[in-house]
Amino acid sequence: MGDMIVTGTADGLFEIGLDGAIRRQALAGTEVRAVSGAWAIVDDRVVSLADGRRVELPDGLVPQCLLSGGGGSCLVGTSSARLFEVGSGRAQPIHSFDAIPERHQWSTPWGGPPDTRSLTRVPDGLLVNVHVGGVWRSDDSGWTEAVPASHDVHQVIAHEAVAIAAGGDGVGISRDGGITWSWSADGLHAPYCRAAAIADGFALVAASTGPATTHASIYRRPLDAGDKPFEPCGDSSPTGLPAGFKRNIDTFELVAAGDMVVVATPTSELYLSDDSGENWLRINDALPGIRCVSLVG
Repeated sequence: MGDMIVTGTADGLFEIGLDGAIRRQALAGTEVRAVSGAWAIVDDRVVSLADGRRVELPDGLVPQCLLSGGGGSCLVGTSSARLFEVGSGRAQPIHSFDAIPERHQWSTPWGGPPDTRSLTRVPDGLLVNVHVGGVWRSDDSGWTEAVPASHDVHQVIAHEAVAIAAGGDGVGISRDGGITWSWSADGLHAPYCRAAAIADGFALVAASTGPATTHASIYRRPLDAGDKPFEPCGDSSPTGLPAGFKRNIDTFELVAAGDMVVVATPTSELYLSDDSGENWLRINDALPGIRCVSLVG
């Protein structure tokens, strides 16, 4: 269970207590778009929070997501659907990912190159979400397609062997580390999902009517519920989680650890639940443009 909330914003990094009080600000004057462990994406560069090192990426690539590991290691997903290891202070390409034969089929609806959008670990490998190119699973035998590109996945997360994919057509849940998946949008007001989290006993997702939505909401479903539909979170009480938002809750703006869940909104509010999403409290509403949120400690 986390005891500190770390938020990346349009004006640096904030460490916030569970009471909503700001404990520390760092990197003022920069945009922090992603944080994982002791690494962050700061003004479109990979930065070590431990010592301030900046790791240069080749060929003008832009970092999009991070996944820290033991011993100071960190994986970085970038524009053009690339993957690098940066723990040594240099960007070392993951050549096996570059060699996936299906790469030439990856594309975006707007015609631009795909990005590596999110990363997560499972017990015997790694799940890499390419937007738009599906979810790819690595193990000792190499890379295999875990989720087809047709699901338009915006985030993949995992806790132990349970993995969740937030897709354009609903939510995928795997109980075997991403090998097999079941998909559902039951209970959601619309199937377009941009963020997901795994709390103690529950899957949580952010669903909306599309990329330019004016109606987004948070939902949850017990992990052992079988085919039970998702149920909405929030009740629009003055201090609780709103039942609806005018913009998407995006990738990296919904996070959980144990029974703690945090939602960061595009309008810079923070909402906290300490019971896996059943009850909520707004704890801060004055941060300068939240880009990402994580729970630590």
